[in-house]
Amino acid sequence: MTDRGTVENLHADLRTAWHRYVDLTASLRPDLYGYCRRLAGNVWDAEDLVQDTLLRAFGRWGASYGGEVHNPRAYLLRAATNAWIDAVRRREAEARALRESADPAADPAARPELATELRSAGALLLQRLSPQESAAVVLKEMFDMPLEEIAGLLATTPGAVKSALHRGRGRLREPEDAAAPRRPAPTAELLDRFVALCDAQDVKGLVGLMLASGSAENLGNSYHVGADPEQGFPRFLRSVVHGHAEWPPQFQPAAWRFARSEFEGEPIVLGLYTYPGREETLTSIFRFEEHEGRIARIRSYAFCPETMRAIGERLGLRVITGLYRAPTLAPGEDYPETVGQR
Repeated sequence: MTDRGTVENLHADLRTAWHRYVDLTASLRPDLYGYCRRLAGNVWDAEDLVQDTLLRAFGRWGASYGGEVHNPRAYLLRAATNAWIDAVRRREAEARALRESADPAADPAARPELATELRSAGALLLQRLSPQESAAVVLKEMFDMPLEEIAGLLATTPGAVKSALHRGRGRLREPEDAAAPRRPAPTAELLDRFVALCDAQDVKGLVGLMLASGSAENLGNSYHVGADPEQGFPRFLRSVVHGHAEWPPQFQPAAWRFARSEFEGEPIVLGLYTYPGREETLTSIFRFEEHEGRIARIRSYAFCPETMRAIGERLGLRVITGLYRAPTLAPGEDYPETVGQR
């Protein structure tokens, strides 16, 4: 049987290592996000690809014998390319399985939301190009990389890259089809209930709005599954309502409120904070997955600066962002936790 103390020590070590890794890669994140945005075709999928890339690179770096990374940017771009190609292959396999299935209920035409996801995955690049062609085009156009460097990232030859660029650029000149929303959106009514409960500082009501098996995530920072009051989504919801009184003064807003908005046809919730001496600014964004009128999943983008800026610009809102994780005394070391009140 695994010793609980050993597991807790391992968790602390991993969290410290993750914080150090996030801090180390912070200067590379804008380029990584830009690359993922071009590959994925939309804001949400781009951030998912960034997070998947960071986790893959973190795990593989820790598991490798050769610990030195000579070119961290190339290391992350290669990881992003591989993660995206894997995602494309999974979607293609799912599409083939649905086409080959004799079960009418599994036919995309009988499930519009699934058909939409398969049709829109990856937007224009995925619709038109093979994964290798897409990656070659983006690496060349975004970073003006030499063919030899692109070939190294894609594990192919300069000649193959040159051919991929030629094919890919030709296909991108074809007329563009409109991209559809990626997945079914939550109802505005559910989000209005969430906002009302936040305004009332009703943590118990918010917990009751969640499925018992639900989850809440601060992308890249923390993940909470289930209704355990200490480690599950209630902890996340307490922070949403009460903030973090334990954080340093520069991170303490004078006031905050929540408002339902819409981005690309999907209802979302905005966290609008007012800091001393500043105007109200967009500081967090929440997305939701709904199941039978309750929240199955909440995702906060407060620690995703590139996504926050992209959405803030589209909505015409000022944004305060820049942190890729919660501020701590040191990597892995939290401030003593208290519950602050507005």
